[in-house]
Amino acid sequence: MKLRILDDIVTTVGAIHRLCRIVARQDADLAKQMRRAMNSVGLNAGEGLLPAAIAPPESAMNSGREVILGLRIAGAAGYLEPARVAREVDNLDRVVATLYKLAYRSR
Repeated sequence: MKLRILDDIVTTVGAIHRLCRIVARQDADLAKQMRRAMNSVGLNAGEGLLPAAIAPPESAMNSGREVILGLRIAGAAGYLEPARVAREVDNLDRVVATLYKLAYRSR
């Protein structure tokens, strides 16, 4: 069974990494933290969504929330355009919500 969410996560990872290159020009530490958290979303989701998963994808969800806040901070600091922040926050929020539904569907 192939989960579409994994493709969505990979696409989102690429988009966030591209934004991090812009953020890094002003704040390298914030960009690095956002990149690492976004990588964790993908890697932990892949691990948490396996049929024999040890733990549900809560770690991926938490990392996703961290990236959302990082995007909002970058927007508030003026590193990114507000419309771009809103678009990527919406995309990432959709990923986090889907992970939540998969983690907490009726067991």
